[in-house]
Amino acid sequence: MPVLPPDPVEFVLGTRESLASLAEDVEKWLSKTLGISSKSGSVRAVSLVVASGVLLYLWRSRSQKRGRPPIVSHWIPWLGSALQLQRDPDALFWRARQELGPAFGVKAFGSVVYYIADPDLINSVYKQASVFSGSPMQATFLNTVFGMRMEVITGSHAAIFGDMLASKNRHISPVNVHNLVSTFISHSRNLISKLPSGPIRLQELVTLMQRADCAMLFGSSFDFGAVASDFEKFDGGVVNLATNFPSVFMRQTITARSRLIGLLTRYFERGAREDASQQLKDFVDLAKSAEWTERDTASFALGMMWPLLANAPWAVWWLLVYHLHRARGLEPILEEVKQVVQSGRDLLDVVRDSSATPYLDASINETIRIASDSFSVRWVPPSPTPARLGTFIFKGGDQIICKMRGVHTDPNVYAHPGVFEPSRFTDNKEDMRRRFFPFGGGFSICEGRHLALSQIKAFLIIFLSEFELSLVDPQSLWET
Repeated sequence: MPVLPPDPVEFVLGTRESLASLAEDVEKWLSKTLGISSKSGSVRAVSLVVASGVLLYLWRSRSQKRGRPPIVSHWIPWLGSALQLQRDPDALFWRARQELGPAFGVKAFGSVVYYIADPDLINSVYKQASVFSGSPMQATFLNTVFGMRMEVITGSHAAIFGDMLASKNRHISPVNVHNLVSTFISHSRNLISKLPSGPIRLQELVTLMQRADCAMLFGSSFDFGAVASDFEKFDGGVVNLATNFPSVFMRQTITARSRLIGLLTRYFERGAREDASQQLKDFVDLAKSAEWTERDTASFALGMMWPLLANAPWAVWWLLVYHLHRARGLEPILEEVKQVVQSGRDLLDVVRDSSATPYLDASINETIRIASDSFSVRWVPPSPTPARLGTFIFKGGDQIICKMRGVHTDPNVYAHPGVFEPSRFTDNKEDMRRRFFPFGGGFSICEGRHLALSQIKAFLIIFLSEFELSLVDPQSLWET
């Protein structure tokens, strides 16, 4: 991500004379009120500190009155809030939301990023696509996150990205996504049928679903075991890559990414497998037409692979964890699964029918609400007039993140947001429409949402129709 210039709200502007004058006034007040001699060196030091603080406060107040979102306070100028972002981002954003309001800036490593944590403001961002643009960020992520060369992204064949996006969207559209879902169902059934009975770690289901995803995309012979360890390391650092974390601290993530790209490069050197998805085959044809190297193709393919493996499988994990610790456990879901199995309907039809499993659908939504941390990134293009969002003003070059988790965990938006309660999405569906952002929104809404939701439903129905699930240790989250 581009490094933004320092925000003017962080500077205290004023002449040396004005600071000295204010310090003298503070000195006189201390002498008169507390009876402390104004000749004391300590009094003068305190006076200067107080005077500086007053000027800083006045400048910040004046800047905020101009409409610029406030910045989360920090002690170290360049580092900013980077350590808090790493240690406990939820606590940082919660405190900022309570103290600073629905829009605020967070400085880290010399850059200020502005976060929006209000449903109405987020919807307003989505409606103003020309004012809050997402296009530059897509190219930036291909480079900073997935390691694609900038000369490919901005070169003579840059227009090919539009064709690739159109091809991808066509394959995962509601009309055509059934081809991918059908293949995923077949691979999931095959893998689940090989599971032994007895205790397993719940995370093995995540790995199982990731294997099915890779088989769906790359073909059944794709060796997920060869990439699993590196993918886990890479996935753990994706957010840091996206937020411009200094590369010196990202060596493990970057090394894992390099190995993943190397493995995918060798895959494409041998050619896409016969049973690979048509989506992948069409992508390879487009890459060849743009004269991409196999390494370039592998970098882009990593960008296709990551959302498949990093999102839906973990949604399954969280959904099962939350239900296993509820009083009724999985009983409400099992009742729906039993009805589906007894109906004899084709599973592909079931996952496409929104009325077939209302409780399971609500549970998926509630899992995404309480356990996910998605966000939409926007950039304000240069303009002679500032961009306005509610009462806030943004200038050209500002980077804005719509923070969905900030809305999904806000007690002013959701009653008892820390409680897992699927009935939120069965009782008040219409009320949720403008305050639930499971896949972002606007022009950049996640195109893969139909595939992801279908995969989650299909995998859970297959697994729960074959196995009974219970905790070995009711105090444990890890074994079943």
